[in-house]
Amino acid sequence: MSKPTIRVNAGIYDLVWLPEQVAIRIDRVRENHEHVTGEVTVKSLMPGVPSHLHQARLNLTSTVSRRTLAKVLEERNPEAIWEDIVEQTCVEVLQIYRQGEPVVEIHEVKPREGPRYRLAPLLLEGHPNYCYGEGSAGKSYLAAFFAVLVSSGAHRCGLDPIPGNVLYLDYEMSGEEMQERILAIEEGLGEADCSRIQYRYCVQPFANEIETIQAIVAEQEIELVIIDSAGPALGGEKGDPKDPVIEYFRALRSLRCSSLTLDHVTKDRDSRKSPYGSVYKFNLARNLFELRSQQEPGEDSIQMGLYHRKANFGKLIPPMGLTATFTPPATIFTTCSVRDIPALAEGMGIKERMKTSLMEAGTLSVNQIAEELDKPADTIRKILNRYRGKVFTQVAERPEGLWAVLQKEQ
Repeated sequence: MSKPTIRVNAGIYDLVWLPEQVAIRIDRVRENHEHVTGEVTVKSLMPGVPSHLHQARLNLTSTVSRRTLAKVLEERNPEAIWEDIVEQTCVEVLQIYRQGEPVVEIHEVKPREGPRYRLAPLLLEGHPNYCYGEGSAGKSYLAAFFAVLVSSGAHRCGLDPIPGNVLYLDYEMSGEEMQERILAIEEGLGEADCSRIQYRYCVQPFANEIETIQAIVAEQEIELVIIDSAGPALGGEKGDPKDPVIEYFRALRSLRCSSLTLDHVTKDRDSRKSPYGSVYKFNLARNLFELRSQQEPGEDSIQMGLYHRKANFGKLIPPMGLTATFTPPATIFTTCSVRDIPALAEGMGIKERMKTSLMEAGTLSVNQIAEELDKPADTIRKILNRYRGKVFTQVAERPEGLWAVLQKEQ
């Protein structure tokens, strides 16, 4: 009896016995307090014999289940020694499944070879990225734009992609609507049919379908997964024994690729909002943006502001402004100034707004800055002193104490 060659990828176990001309796949492996089960598919590689032999859910830890499967397979193809093949399958898969990830000495970890960003300077490579905003803020349009840039490798609006395959998991719209958006964005780039985005209409919670998604990511060599949006993708309710947010991020981590999750915001009226629901969304995302927008009735464009609210690797980047202009059959994305659009300027931090005001005016006093930003003078004074010599400089102490922005920040 030969030993099988074994290939494991994204939770899928493929075993092949070349002399016996048998292939077995085990996927959707799950464990409870008593058993480890998996979905088994058995195929024959012998010419002239039907390739499919059997498919069922197998209890990998049960002697009875192993014998039953071997008996069924022997009836369909008596040429192979099925008891030995099934036994090897269960033993090998259980061993690999239970050993998990190996322990390594930290200095032996290979240095990063790939890029830091999948879409610089916004989407981190290999980590969960998160974008949240109010309904109709343009999140889906923006995500579709990112998908086209990454899939096609096109450079626009100061965004630099590393080309790769993209999977769009849609919990809100339809394939027809998404196709229309993608085609319009490609038309706006002047590169029709330039992207090859994989699309999936989704209903079940993300974690419930993770085995299927793992298989898609592995087989299609996906580099970026976009989930639109978190609410239906999470499923679950408060009080569930397993927190759906934690299960969601655990499932995302198993994909070992970049991801972008879209989400809605809390109902509060604070100047800085947060993702709706569990604080784990903010804590577990490695890179997080708030999206705000402005669109007047009857206008054919929407102005969007992206505000970097969390960065686990490196500094927060300044607010970024984008305009999407709808001129059928094209949707054209261009850059815009966040500080020049009042509704978007409100999303900037006080320090950034102070810096913008000083850059435009040249010099201002504490009271002038406070009046322009509608903030207490004490708050303005504290920020100026905190960043004195780093961002701001006092150019005159009297009579009003004028401040300016350093020509080169420290």
